[in-house]
Amino acid sequence: MPRFKQAGHHFSPAGPGPDALAPSLTGSAADVGTDLTLGGLTHDMVKTSYEFSSKLKRRERTFRAAGGLFSKDKVAKSTGLLIDQINPSAGDRILDYGCGYGAVGVALADAAPDLDVQMVDSDIRAVRFAQKNVKANGAGGAHVVLDHTLDRFRNGHFNLVALNPPVDEGTETIFEMIERAQAKMRHGGQFFLVAKASRGARSYMKKLGEIIGPTKVVRRSGGYWVMRAERSPIRPPEAVDLERYEHTVESVLRGRKYRFQTRAGIFSRKDIDEGTRLLIETIEVRPRHSIIDVGCGYGPIGIVAAHLASVGRVVMVDCNARAVEYASQNIQSHHLNHARKNGKPRVEAVLGDRFDAVPGERFDRVLSNPPFHSGNDVLFPLVDEAYGHLRVHGRLYLVLMRYAGVRRHMHKVFGNVSVAADDGKYVVLMSERTF
Repeated sequence: MPRFKQAGHHFSPAGPGPDALAPSLTGSAADVGTDLTLGGLTHDMVKTSYEFSSKLKRRERTFRAAGGLFSKDKVAKSTGLLIDQINPSAGDRILDYGCGYGAVGVALADAAPDLDVQMVDSDIRAVRFAQKNVKANGAGGAHVVLDHTLDRFRNGHFNLVALNPPVDEGTETIFEMIERAQAKMRHGGQFFLVAKASRGARSYMKKLGEIIGPTKVVRRSGGYWVMRAERSPIRPPEAVDLERYEHTVESVLRGRKYRFQTRAGIFSRKDIDEGTRLLIETIEVRPRHSIIDVGCGYGPIGIVAAHLASVGRVVMVDCNARAVEYASQNIQSHHLNHARKNGKPRVEAVLGDRFDAVPGERFDRVLSNPPFHSGNDVLFPLVDEAYGHLRVHGRLYLVLMRYAGVRRHMHKVFGNVSVAADDGKYVVLMSERTF
């Protein structure tokens, strides 16, 4: 069974899901892992964290968030619409599924007496900020959980489910979330989902009707639909097959055949994307190099690097528990999970935000294919922290589509930057730490 590491601690999952790396957090509980810096301006004066207020359920609420999170600097219109349509009754059990930094769960936690609100997300960054926002807003009935399977909850547990996916979340991911939530709902329970009419709302409504029960649109505004489905107390639930959301990717990389397991909700789940391939084919790696793959996904970059650095240490880090689970499986399937290097696993996948899972550790190579929509509030801190975690003559390799601002920042931090590869769509930038 693969082992997972979360911000410096190991967890052994008890089953196929990553429940062992899914601690429950409340307003009074300690944060998961290393705390995020909430004040943060980089030395290039790019704002990296945000604080804002919004009136939700007739109360002013204050939230903190960071670059890389959905609607990082304000409560999204879709979120407000969803909250307005949910009116809990005393004692309800509510699932805020994909909670992000916690606006929905915080707003609902005091909407009626004796509520139990479970705020669930697979992103460690979201979980940390949700925990802080629960505490800051005094939402005592809300509990934040790092999870993506819902296996920790018994069947029939929830009266209400709320789902407010980011607009760029894939349809397949939302379908799987609907299917996972079905068994956790009580008969007569309600499932609320908000989506853009032009970005999948009709397909989500059809899926809700098939899996949950009778569904209707309860609010239309600004191109968004708020849908409500009721789990039928008469009709038995439709059988679900969660295995159909798993995928296999086969590819030849650096002259070697690879086979990766992946899943809905992980980047490039059906093929090796062009940027990843360009980065893999470009990097210069020696057998004894130590390497970190930041934002590893299911692990192709890190696993190829582990074969190139045949006696070196490779750390693959991602903020998403689902990605870390599959990266760990792929390390195991490529027989890279047994050896150790200086008392640590030679190759491992860890859960964390950039470098917080490897405090004090330095590397010869930092590799990253960040999400294409990442802004400077994500990319600039990555460059800054990479410099601090590189040995002298260590290199940072980034593959990007839009790169002018990042290129300037890499030159400012490292004193040098070059284009290591350019295929006309993606560019690999490289900087070397010289002292």
